[in-house]
Amino acid sequence: MANENRSKLDLAAIKARLASARGKKYWRVLEELADTPEFREVVANEIPDVTRSIDLHMDRRQFLTLSAASLALAGLSGCRYLPQHKLVPYVNQPEEETPGVPLYYASAAPTFWGYGIGTIVTSRDGRPVKMDGNPGHPASLGSTDIFTQAATLTLYDPDRSQIVNHQGDFSTWEDFYTTARPLLQRQLAVKGAGLRILTETVTSPTLAAQIKAILKRFPEAQWVQYEPTYPNHAYEAAMAAFGEPVHTYYDLAKAKRILSLDSDFLISNPAGVRYARDFADGRRVRQGTTQITRFYAIESTPTLTGAMADNRIRVRASQVEGIARAIAQQLGLDVGSAPLPTLDAEQEKFVAGVVKDLQANAGACVVIPGEFQTPAVHVLAHALNERLGNVGKTVFHTEPVEAQPQHQIQALQNLVSDMNAGKVDILLILGGNPVYNAPADIGFAEALPRVPFRAHLGLYEDETSIACQWHLPESHFLEAWGDLRAFDGTASIIQPLILPIYDTKSAYELLSGLFDTPETGGEAGSAPRDGYTIVRQYWAEHGYPIDEPYDFAFNKLLHD
Repeated sequence: MANENRSKLDLAAIKARLASARGKKYWRVLEELADTPEFREVVANEIPDVTRSIDLHMDRRQFLTLSAASLALAGLSGCRYLPQHKLVPYVNQPEEETPGVPLYYASAAPTFWGYGIGTIVTSRDGRPVKMDGNPGHPASLGSTDIFTQAATLTLYDPDRSQIVNHQGDFSTWEDFYTTARPLLQRQLAVKGAGLRILTETVTSPTLAAQIKAILKRFPEAQWVQYEPTYPNHAYEAAMAAFGEPVHTYYDLAKAKRILSLDSDFLISNPAGVRYARDFADGRRVRQGTTQITRFYAIESTPTLTGAMADNRIRVRASQVEGIARAIAQQLGLDVGSAPLPTLDAEQEKFVAGVVKDLQANAGACVVIPGEFQTPAVHVLAHALNERLGNVGKTVFHTEPVEAQPQHQIQALQNLVSDMNAGKVDILLILGGNPVYNAPADIGFAEALPRVPFRAHLGLYEDETSIACQWHLPESHFLEAWGDLRAFDGTASIIQPLILPIYDTKSAYELLSGLFDTPETGGEAGSAPRDGYTIVRQYWAEHGYPIDEPYDFAFNKLLHD
């Protein structure tokens, strides 16, 4: 019935009206063109005419409520925020700054185990936005890894620690120094017997010099390093093979054959970026290329490195040592009197092919042990590289890059024993989160509350900061001065590209604020120094003397 009552479209009348119309006319539907009563009703309901009376069925109470709310909102519209400080417009533009045009600065970024990688940081309008590799740096050669690329996200992370926290309450740096300095002054009388400094792996020459100067002033104090992924087995193997800590790295650009004993050396390694570049160059086919680098991998866990292998076998992690012993025996090494494991057909074929290929390329091959394999596997790798004549050609042993090499698990166990025995009065934790990632059987989290004074410096408030009385916000490396060493020992300066976004300090500045004062054994008249002064003074004593006013030598170091 509703459809029968609807007005029918008179197409003839519409055509006649269009024929007499002047200019262009637009419509959405034919009903709009015909201007039917039904269409006018729809429009009236969707867009009411202000001249039409609206029946709101409102009583007196509702009317007074809405009137009061309208008056209140009208009053708020007259309120506005007045800044507490005068805002200064960007009138005098820096000479080197052009809005929208990026600037590039050489710096360095930390990677695995405190090692550094050279970077070129892109800055737009005074803010770092991207990091790429420095083509002139031996650890990067213009490339970076995913961790370096993501580091700028941490800088602007709103969840970063922003203020000093004392037992859950807001505090200040001055309050922390006022509390800590008298306690450190008491340690002078006992030569620092109750002082412990816990850090992650340190390769920074400046930070290491600071800590060693503190230990010289407090000779009974101890410096402990701990990271959950640190290769302690490599340290044990170096002590067993060479009698002292030795750092080993490889020149894959000269290696024609590579054998990996459960190592993810292209990804999970401080030299991974450089290794990946050299490995890719060796696999690249160019005009006149007659052979490319051949890669053999023994793996217990699938990795991106193993995916690149020409020949790869899967074994349990516990079987890697047995296969390495079989390879070593066939190459003429004494592997002891213990019986060799029984290999299956696939493993026997793999071992035979590896032995033949390594012998044919002696002096131009590399055997790389897994970062988390047993010390025996590392010792076998050292022996194999020596037997094949690789040392000094594709394999290099140097002094440790780390400032204080140590077996970090053993060092942490000793620290926990001292804490449980009540020997630790002051514990300064510079970075890391050992309450969360220390091995459970060591009991670090249970022993920490026994330390009377505990302070944690970190980028975030985490499990360790909650367990300490003081949490101190740490500066990001893009907003603080510093330095690092790369896998081959190359030292690079970290120069900040932005002032600290929050009220933060670096480890350099924290130690200076605590120990560079007369009450904590510093020189008379000394005072806390900023990060630039600390780093500049160190390098002034190590080959880059201060040359005012231009300081060409140090500025060239920063530029390069």
